[in-house]
Order: sequence, then C-alpha cells, then structure tokens
Amino acid sequence: MSLPVKSLPAPGSRISQWMRWASEVLEEIPEGGEKEARLLLSELLSDPLAPWTREREVLPATLSERYQEWVDRRSQREPFHLITGSVPFMDARFEVVPGVLLPRPETEFVVESVLDLLDCRAPSFILDLGCGSGILGITFLKKFLQARCLSVDLMETPLFLTAKNALLHGVNDRMHLLRGDWTEMIRPSRRFDLVVSNPPYIPSEVIPGLAPEIVFHEPREALDGGPDGLMFYRRFLESLPGLLNFGGVAAVEIGGDQGWFFRTRESCLPGLSGPWIHQDVSGLDRVVLWMKG
Repeated sequence: MSLPVKSLPAPGSRISQWMRWASEVLEEIPEGGEKEARLLLSELLSDPLAPWTREREVLPATLSERYQEWVDRRSQREPFHLITGSVPFMDARFEVVPGVLLPRPETEFVVESVLDLLDCRAPSFILDLGCGSGILGITFLKKFLQARCLSVDLMETPLFLTAKNALLHGVNDRMHLLRGDWTEMIRPSRRFDLVVSNPPYIPSEVIPGLAPEIVFHEPREALDGGPDGLMFYRRFLESLPGLLNFGGVAAVEIGGDQGWFFRTRESCLPGLSGPWIHQDVSGLDRVVLWMKG
C-alpha cells in the first residue's frame, strides 16, 4: 500500500508542512501521528531539535522523498527502528536489520544489574546466549577492555549483525561467534565469568495478539518461549552451575509477570547464590541474577 500522491506537500514545501502531512497519515499509529512524524523527521535530519528549530526550512527533494518513504513504511506498522536502521542502547547506537529482535530499553536493566552485582570486578570471559544484534556482549566488552566474549545464536542473520556491530564499536577482535544450540555446542569444560541472555520468553499463544510491529516484523524464534514462556529458562537452569567460574555472575531478562517462577525452589541452584530479582522503572520484575560461590 502506498500513500495517496494527492496528499503530498508540493515540492519546495517547508519542514512544518511535511510534518503536518505525516501527522495526518500516521494518526492511526497508537503512539500518535504527531509524535511519530517528529521522531522520523529528527532521525532523517540527525537533529532531535529539528521539528522545533528548523520547521520553516525547505526540505530538500532527496530528503523529502526519503521522508515520504519512511512515513509510508511506518503507516504500514513497520517498526520505527527497522525503518531508520539503528537503535540507541546504553548511550550508543547499534545497527538493526529484519530477522533480528529489536533491542528494547528494558534490556538496559540487564547491564545495570550486572554492573551493580559485579561491583567493580572485571570478568575475563563472557557468554552471550541468543546474541541477536550483539548489544549485551558488545556493551560489556566496551565496559571491560580485557574481556573476551563468545556470542551464540541459532540463526545466521543475528550472528552477521553481531559481527557488524562489533566491528562498528571496535571490539571485533575480542568477539567470537558460534552458531547452534548452546546446550550442544559449548564444551562441558568451558567456564565463564559472566553469562547473559535476553531469551525468548513470550508464551506461544500470546504472540498473535501482540502489536503488528512485533507479529509481522520480528522473528518468532526470538519471541516464542513455549507454552508458558519458560522453556529457555528451564534448560538454562539445568546448565547454569556448570557454565560459571567461581565468583561468576549470570543474568537473564524475564517477562514482567514471570518473577514468580524464579521465586520457586526450582531456581535455587546448588553452589550458586541467588536468585535475585530486579525490577524495572515500571515496578515489573525484569532481571534475574545468580552468582557462583
């Protein structure tokens, strides 16, 4: 579906006119057409203040064509960050592509919770399970300059994107990639100082009712946590004690209504302290941590 040509501003129109048009086209977007129009325009011009400080400027033809394309794609509920091609995370930007889970702000709590628990201790060997775009492994490599990271994913596209983002952030020489099922690919003798994961945790039956941006544009394998959303965690808990070095830390992101599972005896593991459950700014359970020893 393309936008009606007759509704487009004329060539040589000002930024304010293009934003007014975009707001009308995007009025059905839940986030609000005016907000979406501003965000797209800000990204287009690489200037977050442009909607307010440059509204009287004429939008050049090349940029107006791209803006029209972006608004068209957003009106069809393609995710904002897939349209722009990047996403902010922990004061940095990471490239994103179709076929890989889009990073969410909630995942920043994984990083913050780990740093609090490590308390200035620096891990040497990091394991990122289901690496996606690589945001967790790369962020920790930038924090810990002597560390090395093994990033694992079942699919080729996430590993390709992780490699690209690692190169963009200058940590590619300390990033190692592995494709496959981590429970089969990692040697039993291999131990890590930090294990992190943002796994699939949405119950299968919930996924069809999610927003179109998720259902039609994000990979189901990165979302689907099985009938109750806990499939990954049960496998993870079986292997976790053998993955950590003494003093090592593990952290996983969870769904906001899944904290109950980690308050059961099943999540209390031999030789590990925890689990500790941290909440996000909305007061929802979001990160679970353990420490060996």
